[in-house]
Amino acid sequence: MEHKLLGKAFLWLCLLIPLIGFSQGTVSGNVTDATYGGPVAGANVVIKGTSTGTTTDFDGNYEISISSFPATLVFSSLGYEPQEIRVTGARTLNVSLGESATGLDEVVVTGLGTTIKRGNLANAVSTVSSQELVGTTAQTTLDGALYGKLTGVNITSSSGAPGGGFALRLRGISSINGNNQPLYIVDGVYVNNAEIPSGLRFASGANRGNEENSSNRIADIDPNDIQNIEVLKGASAAAIYGTRANAGVVIITTKRGRQGKTDIRFSQDTGFNTIIKKLGLRPWTAQSVEDTFSAAEADLYNQAIASGGLIDYEDEIYGETGFITDTRISASGGGEKTRFFVGASYRDEEG
Repeated sequence: MEHKLLGKAFLWLCLLIPLIGFSQGTVSGNVTDATYGGPVAGANVVIKGTSTGTTTDFDGNYEISISSFPATLVFSSLGYEPQEIRVTGARTLNVSLGESATGLDEVVVTGLGTTIKRGNLANAVSTVSSQELVGTTAQTTLDGALYGKLTGVNITSSSGAPGGGFALRLRGISSINGNNQPLYIVDGVYVNNAEIPSGLRFASGANRGNEENSSNRIADIDPNDIQNIEVLKGASAAAIYGTRANAGVVIITTKRGRQGKTDIRFSQDTGFNTIIKKLGLRPWTAQSVEDTFSAAEADLYNQAIASGGLIDYEDEIYGETGFITDTRISASGGGEKTRFFVGASYRDEEG
């Protein structure tokens, strides 16, 4: 009888060993940003209700051992909405975290190569994301994409000609004879946004103030290639970047490649330009011509009226419709160590 009891106990023990093995295991995966697809480094992965957890590495990878299933994993990181996911066994679990709606907990890139909480920042900061730039309506120029999206920023076009530049003023006029433009930084590189002479008056030797078609390099950036724009308007921005930032700082971050298969995107927009309202011509009469000039000029005016020789020069110059074609192609992808994003655009604008 004793041997039978020992045999049954040994049988139950053999049956329980696989169950104990199945109730514990390892969950691993990758945590990425839901907006741009890049890895989220330093994200917390914690088993809910316990103090057991881990953090993601530089590439967003994590691995956590769970002693008992089912369990709930909590994924969280600064600036992102936390997620709770229930797991019933060992598996690979990839998670995408969305941005948090709490603006004071967001971090802002500064000129010191570090980040700081928005609530602790002394500067007045405005942020425009890629979705806000081109998400609602297609914009082919950076100034057009920024209109109405930044408070306290005055945006003016320096030319209506194709390829014309634009100017931003963040804190009004800070110098009478100096440069009132903010400091532009694109992916950590200082960009000289000085106006480039062009147009007929430049060819004839006119000074810069009289050039009608001036351009600049920031106007060449395709808004579809921008990830976000940080605008530092406070006076303390000069403490970070020096006197060049006395009119503010515009930090432009371009899009990055994401790990995975190569993603190729192609788009083309077409449109047209037409003048909304012309200045109009002065309403001359034969009597007003004679009073202003002479009787001989009045006779010439009457002859021009009779022969249909009066020309509306404003309509001749601005009356035609200019067609626009904007073509863009981009490729992004990469592996664990190397990522890439390459974009090219071609703009044909009649003017």
